[in-house]
Amino acid sequence: MPGSQRLIPCLWFDGTAEEAARFYVSVFPDSRIDHVHKSTIAWPAGKPGDTLLVEFTILGQRHQALNGGSNENARFNESVSLSVACEDQAEVDRYWNALIADGGRPIQCGWLADRYGLRWQIVPRLMSELLADPDRARAKRAMEAMLHMVKLDVAALDAAAKGG
Repeated sequence: MPGSQRLIPCLWFDGTAEEAARFYVSVFPDSRIDHVHKSTIAWPAGKPGDTLLVEFTILGQRHQALNGGSNENARFNESVSLSVACEDQAEVDRYWNALIADGGRPIQCGWLADRYGLRWQIVPRLMSELLADPDRARAKRAMEAMLHMVKLDVAALDAAAKGG
């Protein structure tokens, strides 16, 4: 595996690893399929020729998608998510809309589940800046505003932080 990234998230799918990886690389820039590993033998989740593992890059970060088969304990849930730092509202909107399309669902506070069940946080950089603001009253107002949102609204967060 090329590159210096040593920690590579591996996402478990039940037969849809390649489809999911292709979807994710279509959503984000600086993304690509790096390699699709086809099995040469039968294994618990497939047969020879089936996709076993997909190595792919999203926003310059390497990931893996594994067709691990059906496993109730391996389903995606809120305990792990991929967080995307967005530059502005247009970027928030673009990623949000792409990821909830075709079976995804909004959750709360910038969280969503995509059509595969993977959880994402689509967060404007401003939110992180506001939460770290040394003016703790300003940070509190931004946090309170965020708690009432589903998809995060940059202008509303900024206004709330300013006390408006």
